[in-house]
Amino acid sequence: MNSPTREEQKRLIRQWEITGRDLERLRREALRDMPYRWTDVDALLEIGDRAGCAPRRTSGLVEMQRVFMRAARSGT
Repeated sequence: MNSPTREEQKRLIRQWEITGRDLERLRREALRDMPYRWTDVDALLEIGDRAGCAPRRTSGLVEMQRVFMRAARSGT
């Protein structure tokens, strides 16, 4: 099997970018048009309750600030 040329690679990448945007738009439209069913929401919350994890004591902001400070020091 021959490798695609540079131009063919660029054309494929452009096509994937366009296709990705179209698929994302279709996904958002499908989700937007979905009916909101409270039974589904309750079922998902029930799963979270049964997970057995300890409740969070913080919002995570302190940890996020720590990550940002570390990134700022490293120059990333």
